[in-house]
Parts: sequence; C-alpha cells; structure tokens
Amino acid sequence: MAQPEATKRAEAVTRLWELKRLSDKHTAQGMPFVHFSMLLSDQVYRDGILAKAERANDPALRDMASELKALNLQGRLREAAPTNGAARASAAISADGISLGAGGSGGSGAKPKNSSRGLPLLGLAVLAVALIGGGVWFMTSSSGPKTIAVDDNILQNTVWKSGNTYVLSKLTFVESNARLTIEPGVTVRGKNGSALIVTRDASVHARGRVDQPIVFTSAKALGNRQAGDWGGLVLLGNAPVNRDAHIEGIDRSDSRGDFGGSDSNSSCGVLDFVRIEFAGFEISKDNELNGLTLGGCGDGTIVRNVQVHMGLDDGVEVFGGTVDLKNIVVTGADDDAFDWDMGWTGRVQNLIIQMHPDRGDNGFEGDNYKADMDAQPRSQPQFYNVTMISDPQGQKRHRAMTVRRGSGGHFHNVLIDGFTTELIDLRDEPVTRLVNDSTLSFASLIVAGTTPEQAFPQEAGEKDDDGGFVEAAYLDERRLEFVASTGLSEQARDVHEPRFSPARINYSVKPVPVPQGEFWDESADYFGAVRPGDRRDWSREWTAFPAN
Repeated sequence: MAQPEATKRAEAVTRLWELKRLSDKHTAQGMPFVHFSMLLSDQVYRDGILAKAERANDPALRDMASELKALNLQGRLREAAPTNGAARASAAISADGISLGAGGSGGSGAKPKNSSRGLPLLGLAVLAVALIGGGVWFMTSSSGPKTIAVDDNILQNTVWKSGNTYVLSKLTFVESNARLTIEPGVTVRGKNGSALIVTRDASVHARGRVDQPIVFTSAKALGNRQAGDWGGLVLLGNAPVNRDAHIEGIDRSDSRGDFGGSDSNSSCGVLDFVRIEFAGFEISKDNELNGLTLGGCGDGTIVRNVQVHMGLDDGVEVFGGTVDLKNIVVTGADDDAFDWDMGWTGRVQNLIIQMHPDRGDNGFEGDNYKADMDAQPRSQPQFYNVTMISDPQGQKRHRAMTVRRGSGGHFHNVLIDGFTTELIDLRDEPVTRLVNDSTLSFASLIVAGTTPEQAFPQEAGEKDDDGGFVEAAYLDERRLEFVASTGLSEQARDVHEPRFSPARINYSVKPVPVPQGEFWDESADYFGAVRPGDRRDWSREWTAFPAN
C-alpha cells in the first residue's frame, strides 16, 4: 500500500532535520553549514546538500542521504509563513521531551519531564512543520545546548539562555520597548547581511562573565570566517547628538535607524564581557556597519569589558551621546579602530588598540560635523590610559590619531608604539581655536618606534590641512616624549596570542592624575591601558584572537 503523501512529507521533514544535525557536526570535514529552512523550501539547494552528504566520509550521513533520495522529494515541503501575529508569537512547546520554540522566546519554555524517545516520528514532524510555518524555529533535545534560528524581530521582553547559540539571518531589530537579556555563555552567530540592532525605544542587557563571555561572531565554520561576514551590534538611544541622526547601514526611510534626543542620562542597556568578531558588513560603498556601533546612547549605558576583533570597517564607532566605555580591546580593524562623530562627550578608560600589519588606517578618527564644524554639542571625549600598537614592519602604515572637523577631545596617559607614518594629525581650521581654549588637549603621551621627523612631517602648501597649526610645536616635550621603548614586548604585536602588559620604565614625562569619580579608576597612575608588570591583566581571560 502506498504511503500517504502527508505522512511521507512529515517523515521527510524529520529526516531532513536529522540530516542537518549530522551535517553540522562534520563542517570541518567539508560539509557546509546547512540552512534548514532552505532544505524545506528550495529543491535545488536540497538536492545539492543530499549530493554532498552522499559523498561524505561519515556512513550515517551517507545512509541518511540515501534514505531521503529514496523518498523522491519534490518541490517545497513547507508553505509560506502566515502573517497573523499568533503564528509568530514567542512561545515554547514541549512534548515528550522534544522542545520546539519560536526564536523570540529563546526556547525558554518549561522543561520536559520525559525522554524524547517516546515521541512518535509523525507527531514530531507535524510539530516541526507547524512551527517552521511560523517563520522561526528551533528543534533539539531538551537536554544540552540549543541552536536557535532568530528569524523575526524582537517585540517583547526576551531572554537568550546561557549555553545556547542564536543564529541571525537578517537585520534583526529589538524594538517596541522590548528588553533583550543575553545570559553568560551565549553565542550569537550572524549570517551574511545580518546584524542585531537595538532601537532607541528598546535595550539589550548582555552581561557575560570572565569565564563565560557572550560572543557575537560569524555563522561560517571555523577556518572560513573573515571580516565582514555579518553586520555587527548596533545600539541606538535618546541622548543628544548635533544633527538629525540616522545610523549607517539602515535604509533612510526606516525610522528604526533614527537616534538621538535630549536625555543625556538615558540607557541603551549593558554590554559586559562581550566579544564581537568578523563583523562590519558593507551595505554599499562607504556605507558599512561597524563591529560595535553606539548611536545617541546616554551615560546610563554600561559598556565595559568588550572586545571587537577583525571588523571590516571601524572597530567601535560612537555617534553622539554621552556613553562611557571602560576596558575595551579593539584588534585587527580594517579601517579605524575607534571612531567618533556627531557630538560625543563620553569618557573612556583602559583602551587597547592593536592594528594588524596587513589592514587598518587610524587608531583614532574623531569628527564633530563636516558641514558645521562648530555644531553643538561638540564632540569632546575624554581618554585616560590608552595603549596603541602597530607593527613598524607591517605592509600597512598606520596613523595613531586623526582629529578633525571641529572635534575636541582630551588624551592622557597614552602609550603609542610602532606607528611609523604621521603620528597625530589635527586637521581643519578650528584646531588652533580648540587648542587655545582647551577644548582639545593632550598630556602625557609616550611614543616609541618612530622619530619626530616621521611623526610630524612638514605641512606646507596643499598639505596644510589645519590653517598653519604645527603639531610638532604644540606636542612638545611637556606633553609627549619619544623613547627607545614603551616597555611593550614584541608579543604585544602578536596577532594570535598578544600580551599587553608593559615592563616598568621611568620616563621624563609623568602620568597625569586620573579624575575622581565613580566611573574612573583613580589608582591607574601609569601610562597605557594595563598596569606595568601585571601578568594577569584585565584583558587576559575573556578575549580571543582567532584568525578565521
């Protein structure tokens, strides 16, 4: 007797899920990451995956592929997702130990009581088809970590549970006053074209731990990841900016990209012990998302113990607002490591920048507003305890700082090592005025790996980009000291296993006292982001430096 078509399709869904699970265990042996929704909806994609599985080294994969081919699957195995809200509600369904949930809920339903072995194959498949039709799915055993596809925007308070992996496939917005809580140990994997965007009426609370950081990374397999695989993390808020503001990388007609307001004390949420890797997706020419983008975030936002690694554009970019950052590591940015614009007036302490030898432009690039360099609020961040590292033998020559277009700023207790092109470029006509009224200031900078002649080339004629301001005369021995060594070892330039703690060296220039206040670590009476001689510094146990 012929098998009923509904039963055949249900069996196919279940077996395709098992094929995906087997395949994902063998990505290092040549199997691609399998997109389950495409297995169901795209016959050409499905036939290609089955062909690869038939040639796999694993006999279980080969057998599963043969069984599926024997079913002679034709066309789509699921219908288009319904548009009603009920079908997309964040929920979790448990049945005899099989957990199925919509991505918005994080799979946090009640824990099943029984083993999954008792669930009939057909019942499992019917449940899978029902939830897949809703547009978001996960399917896994009730025990152990889960991999959860996030296919919808987050419109209500949601928790992403510790140990789980969440996969982004598009620009995913947290909106409608929702709060996304991300627990320690969560991994978020972004596919090409995806990003997590927290709108200004929502918030994210991502508190990792030193032993369980939260990791945002590429959805590609280890060994195949690279800068620009996905879009990165964007936080938008209601703090002041100096012009009408819409974040890069989001269509101008989409109001969810708007940010800025009048609340300096507002909060975009919390990032603590968070890593962001292989981000910075390019939307169009000169229109990229960065590793971490902060737009109009207020000083109620907590950003500390954050690493941005191997971003396609800037590592961190801050557009206006009053947000403070502490204990930040930026490694291998493809453009600028740390960029600001639009009137940012926040504070930074303990910042490590490592430029890779084959990529990158500036350590710092600071702007106020190109069209109105005196726009208010004026960008005027404060930096204390910064380490900036470049490789003088690298194929790319990096500039430590470019401050331009009316930006102020205050830079104190900075170690700069290995930057062999122009060291600090202060551009545009307002710079003399900003220096004279102390809106722009530098104090206690230690520089090694270059000479005064390399660091401050003469600017005359067409090269004069600052109205005759002479950086070398301003940054004299009272503010900046050229030395033979910053105390950093060559391992500080190691792109795979760097060590950022310098040896203790006495210099003629002395560090300036760190301001008092709850934000500041007043005990940081040294140059650079790491206390000299500290072998177990704050950056050691939660950061990572993968090549791909």
